[in-house]
Amino acid sequence: MTAPDLSPRDLAGAWRIVASTFPMWTGGRRTEATFTYTPLPDAPDGAGRMRDEVAYRTRRGAPRRIRGTDTRLPRPGTVYRWRGSGLLAPLTSTWSVTEVSDDATWAVIAFSPSLVTPAGADVVLRPSALSDPAVLQAARIVARRLGATPLGPLAP
Repeated sequence: MTAPDLSPRDLAGAWRIVASTFPMWTGGRRTEATFTYTPLPDAPDGAGRMRDEVAYRTRRGAPRRIRGTDTRLPRPGTVYRWRGSGLLAPLTSTWSVTEVSDDATWAVIAFSPSLVTPAGADVVLRPSALSDPAVLQAARIVARRLGATPLGPLAP
């Protein structure tokens, strides 16, 4: 399988995490996790960039957000370097889209460890596809193959 080649415009918008190998999502303390990507002007060297916001709810229902900026790296496929914003500015992680469906309703995002988090992978869906049985079934198959824990709409 060839790695997908997705620009910030291709990734723009919201994605819901429906399965993960990442303890932050599988531990049950954080739910309803989403990524929202917003394209930014390219970096001076021409690299694509986008704002990255991770939103979730705590066990008690309080909303939380993690913000950063993603800069596309000059590698084959869809590879970005995330840098946190604010207090998280010292943290970076490299992530890539390793798979995407033909209709771009689901994708697999794999990420490297940061100073405070392990490596992992998430299966993400466009919110508009959360009620589509065929998309949910495809996401279940991918999650099983990755050994990812089903979350939210995929949870048993």
